[in-house]
Amino acid sequence: MMAKLREFWQGRLYIIAWGNKLPEFINESIRQGIVFYKTQRSEKGLKAQIKLQDFPRLRKPVRKTHTRVKIVAKYGWPFVAVRWWKRKFLLGGIGAICIALALLSQMILSISISGNKEITHQELLAGAEKHGLKTWIWQDSVDLNEVAEALVEEFPDAAWIGISRKGTKVEIKVVEKVRPQVPGEAGDLVAGKTGLVEQIMVIQGTPMIHEGEIVKPGQVLIKAPLNNDNPGAIPRAEAQKKKKDYIPETVPAAKGFVRGRVWYSAETSVPYKEEKIQESGKIAQGWGIKFGQRVIMVTTPEAPFPLVKEEVQYHGLTLWRNWRLPVEIISVKYRELERRIIERNESETRQLAEELARQEVQKQISPGARILEERVRVLESSEGERVRIEVETYEDLAVYPLRG
Repeated sequence: MMAKLREFWQGRLYIIAWGNKLPEFINESIRQGIVFYKTQRSEKGLKAQIKLQDFPRLRKPVRKTHTRVKIVAKYGWPFVAVRWWKRKFLLGGIGAICIALALLSQMILSISISGNKEITHQELLAGAEKHGLKTWIWQDSVDLNEVAEALVEEFPDAAWIGISRKGTKVEIKVVEKVRPQVPGEAGDLVAGKTGLVEQIMVIQGTPMIHEGEIVKPGQVLIKAPLNNDNPGAIPRAEAQKKKKDYIPETVPAAKGFVRGRVWYSAETSVPYKEEKIQESGKIAQGWGIKFGQRVIMVTTPEAPFPLVKEEVQYHGLTLWRNWRLPVEIISVKYRELERRIIERNESETRQLAEELARQEVQKQISPGARILEERVRVLESSEGERVRIEVETYEDLAVYPLRG
């Protein structure tokens, strides 16, 4: 290895020598201290390699023996340096571009905002700029955590603001406060879902249904007290004189509960024979280099499996502290996928269909509801098992209508 490096550093010339006195030429060159490397005979004469610094000393042996010498190829650092020096302006431009990219990689070039609805982008950008976060500034000149805390204090509608940086891009993520919905001004208790009423208890208001009646979603169950029964309300006549809607200072609300039976159902079909794509367990890995938008894979440039799931990870290169190169190392993990045919018997298929249908119906049932009865019905199906789950519950039906 060191010998090859020494050859490259010194420089080598590949020459061909021909004439009638080649032996005398070789002997005279050796007397001059010239060393021939990798000497071999050819149709024309003699092929060999010599050091770059020995080439001028070939003049005396050439003149003395009337031998002709031709340079076939050049190898080594001296020739590379000469070619680079001829293109010094090009190299200078490349160096300037590299320096510019290195400097730009330490700046904030773009700011994106996500998660905001009530707070506008312009307000967030203006607030961030007021606290020192803006484009075309050095990344180390601003503390992102301090800016995030300042923005949370500045915007009362923001429950949380997080600021993260990935390369030259800064992302501001906003989580806004959720304003609770309050009961509607009418204050009625209405049916939240379809059900058969079995029990009514009125604490305040007027019942609008009877036991044994089937109610539909949105139907009024208990009517709120009249507004004129509320001592804090503005009289209707006075409101009409002012050409305004009747807006009570305190809204009366119906109070009580209505309980009854509610029915839920879900239906699922499962085939006897099913094709699924699953991981086989075989994994291959590759790595490459990303420069800008261009990716060069060094190992495993293509997926080695016909069906594959790829997992890509990016690793930045840091020279010193926060100085990052505009180059990233990419590692790709290829997981082989294979098609598998799953066959089930009638019992297994029916059990799976029943489990899936039960999971679907459980998503519909209100929390706290008491299950009275569950019925499993097996329906006709030509390619598998089709199961329907019917559940009867006993639960509260009355809810307040919500408004924003």
